[in-house]
Amino acid sequence: MDGTLIDADEVLSDKAIALSRRLKESGIMFSLATGRVEYLADDYARRLGLSVPYVACNGATLVDGRRVIERKQIPVQPLAEIIEEADLMGMSIVYSREGCESVWRETPWILSQRTRFDRYHTVHRFSPEEWASLTVDKVSIMDDERDGRIACIEAMCRRLPSSYGFTRYVDRSVEIVDGSADKANGIASLARYLGLDMNEVMAIGDHQNDIEMLLRAGVGVAVANATADVKEIADYVCKNRCIDGVVEAVDHYWDRMVPCRTEGIEVQQL
Repeated sequence: MDGTLIDADEVLSDKAIALSRRLKESGIMFSLATGRVEYLADDYARRLGLSVPYVACNGATLVDGRRVIERKQIPVQPLAEIIEEADLMGMSIVYSREGCESVWRETPWILSQRTRFDRYHTVHRFSPEEWASLTVDKVSIMDDERDGRIACIEAMCRRLPSSYGFTRYVDRSVEIVDGSADKANGIASLARYLGLDMNEVMAIGDHQNDIEMLLRAGVGVAVANATADVKEIADYVCKNRCIDGVVEAVDHYWDRMVPCRTEGIEVQQL
């Protein structure tokens, strides 16, 4: 969603809402696959008028309105060394539990996000009891300096058990989730839930956490502002960025899109 449907200002444009309406009226299913947790995605889903569930938390959560269909979580105890090291390095740490986010401390980046987007108000560090038993949806570690130090955190993540997965976003951040959680698996769960095959899916993205999704979908599209590695694996690279690219991709593949019956559809159990 970020960098694809919306730009850095996080504004959902009238163009995006019109596209969602156009697809819905044409009987074509449209949904979101986002790294955001649901409390940061729900308003977008509502304003888009989604009629099917969406994928949140980089594939760890499948949400239908206010109902969570699927949620994958990770124990925090094996992450203690990573979190403590990131904190010592002055990085920003954000973790999500049951779809709501908390922060480790109020760093300059956290305070700027609070001022700009009115989020990250809850500050909480784990107690010894929580370290021993708590599970979370994901942990995000942000390097405010973006000077390459995030490579140290990535190296520590590589030593985690296979039950953990992580994505590095260039020099900006690392995000840790369940080992089976990525947007590709999230979209596959959504397709299975709706009784669809992945060959019937077109996925559009811009960043490293979209690569598996674009490869697994029947058609994978990169918007113009996508990273080079995303463009390299895409079936189609847009000339336009963000929502203009999404509209371009829909127009480009319009003749290949097949209407689906969404009302009363027989869904599958996950």
